[in-house]
Amino acid sequence: MGNYSLNRISSLIFIVVISLLFFNGIEVKAQLPVPVMNCVSVEDDGSLSVNWSVTGSVPFDGFRIFYKPIGSTLPVPYREYLNTFSSGVIPVLDGQTVGYEIFMVTFTDTPPQISLESNHLRSMMLTVSNAGTGSGIARLDWDRIQAGNNGVFKIYRKDDALLPFPATPIGQTNGLIFYDTITSPYCTATDIYYRVEFSSGGCVANTSVGSGSFFDDNLPEDPVLSLVTINTSGFAEISWENSPTMDVNGYIVGLKEGASFTDHYTLGYVTSFVDDQTALPTYQDPCSEVVTYVVRAEDLCANQSSGAINYQFPHNTILLAGETTTLCDRKATLEWNAYKNMDPEVSSYKVYRSENGGPDTEIANIDAGSGDFTFVDPELLTPGVQYTYQVAAVNSDVSKISRSCRVPLVPDPEPFTQFELDYVTVTDNDYIDLHINSNPPELISTIEVWRSAIDGSSVELLFNMPWDGFSPVSVSDESAEVNETSYFYSVSALDACGFPLGSTGISRSIFVQIEDIGNDRYRLSWNAYEDWGSSLLEYNIYRVADGVVEAGFPVSVPPGQLTFDDFAGNLVANRTTYYIEAVRNDNLTSRSNEVLLPADAEVVIANAFRPDGITPVFKPKVKNIEPGSYLFAIYNRWGQLVFSTNNPETGWNGLSYESEASQDIYAWILTFEDLTGKKVSKSGSVFLLR
Repeated sequence: MGNYSLNRISSLIFIVVISLLFFNGIEVKAQLPVPVMNCVSVEDDGSLSVNWSVTGSVPFDGFRIFYKPIGSTLPVPYREYLNTFSSGVIPVLDGQTVGYEIFMVTFTDTPPQISLESNHLRSMMLTVSNAGTGSGIARLDWDRIQAGNNGVFKIYRKDDALLPFPATPIGQTNGLIFYDTITSPYCTATDIYYRVEFSSGGCVANTSVGSGSFFDDNLPEDPVLSLVTINTSGFAEISWENSPTMDVNGYIVGLKEGASFTDHYTLGYVTSFVDDQTALPTYQDPCSEVVTYVVRAEDLCANQSSGAINYQFPHNTILLAGETTTLCDRKATLEWNAYKNMDPEVSSYKVYRSENGGPDTEIANIDAGSGDFTFVDPELLTPGVQYTYQVAAVNSDVSKISRSCRVPLVPDPEPFTQFELDYVTVTDNDYIDLHINSNPPELISTIEVWRSAIDGSSVELLFNMPWDGFSPVSVSDESAEVNETSYFYSVSALDACGFPLGSTGISRSIFVQIEDIGNDRYRLSWNAYEDWGSSLLEYNIYRVADGVVEAGFPVSVPPGQLTFDDFAGNLVANRTTYYIEAVRNDNLTSRSNEVLLPADAEVVIANAFRPDGITPVFKPKVKNIEPGSYLFAIYNRWGQLVFSTNNPETGWNGLSYESEASQDIYAWILTFEDLTGKKVSKSGSVFLLR
């Protein structure tokens, strides 16, 4: 029955009670203080404990507490307490089995008066039922003392009706339902008793006691597999996180056989297992086959977890297989399977190699997302040396590493003693030639040319081409922008199987630049030629005019010097070039691009002169202009031409029509063409002093 119906019945009962009181000469006085019921608790003997409070200054004689079974229509009995009381006991005997509704009023005897009724409370009745398909989960249901009265409900449990409830609750909730999962020691059917304690503000109240017959038939939760790896002895080592079920006391390790799993070994309450049980018929050798493991939990009542987690997400060993290539017999080829269900997931596979029992060296780190589980060792294997390989699956935060068994390989490859990029050089100021040596050259089937204009660590494949079986070989990079930048080069050699035989070091071409540093001086700057190391002897600077190396050149500078300043006051711009050669100690050279002496026109002109002074002639100083394009003219303030010339060497001497021009300001105009054919016009003024 809903709260509305109960409240309606209570109100009707109260009206009946008040009517009876009225006809017996008792008056209901709204002025009397109305009490507030705070709490009702069910006691072990079936009685009900209640407490209340009241405020107000109007005097009264006592309290009357009315109570009735919930849903009853019988007359409501009551119990009286003096006005000094704030708690009491309702002496019913069936409070453990019957729920009661309770309210109260204040009253006076002379004259006979009662107050309006208080709020209504209900005793909390606990119902215990079986919530699962078996007998391992108890469901507890109860009602609130009063609608909207929120607080904390603490749940107590015992298995002996005669003993008191323990002081420590087994759980708590803010709701009106609680599920208790039964665990050991309740391995056989047992009567279990429950009571719920409500706590809110000053109210601490108990429900009735409920009970049911239960036993632990609950499956514990699965442990979670963490890692499967191969230890240094070649055995699989399995690790997991404990089952969160509290009464788990052991684990069962299983192996996958075909499409199903078979129990392999039983352990106590541990979190790892080294599978060295080679005598068991279920044993699988992780160095010869992929072994997939699962783990289940078992509790004190012999209930076993379902395997729903681990059987859907099992972990497996990594099986590594390897061989030296049979066709070219120069490389080790490795292949392995994916490690599944690592958490966090596998991010990469690291490949390790050791030689003749030496320390492991990481030789590859392969992105797991690529889906590629093969690797060809770039090392040119040495005949008779034992190489041992191992692969490890690693997750993103390197918190988990699963290793394969170690695989030994003893190759017998053909020797390969030399492969080097001898030098790179700029040819015809147009492209770059690469000169490559190898021994024996017949091992090489294809070469790959790698290039970068940024640095040696970021070279990218430029092109590949067949190798003719001879050495040395010259290769041209006709796409190189030799007048824009230098380039880093590396060359890789592939055998007939397409396997890499080796790569050269990084060589860098020379790129030279020129800048005007003033006073007819120019600075050449270039990058170092890279790859010769201490064999780099010097740099030679060449200056060429109309295709002929000029006298005094080349000029040699040491390897550490990468700049050169040259005076070019008498040189013809646009017809003079420079280039750099790096010289190795065996006289091998690498040439740079060529740079042209800048052809920018230059004009310097004074703003005053004195005909009888230090500079008696007024003329511009010009450079890098086309002969025959020069015109210099001077005008007086009235716009009359007083001087003009087409000869850059002729200047104004201060005469105007054979007479001395007066001291004044004169305007000048200069026009010419620069060496690129661009027409230039400049103008200004000059002050003639007398």
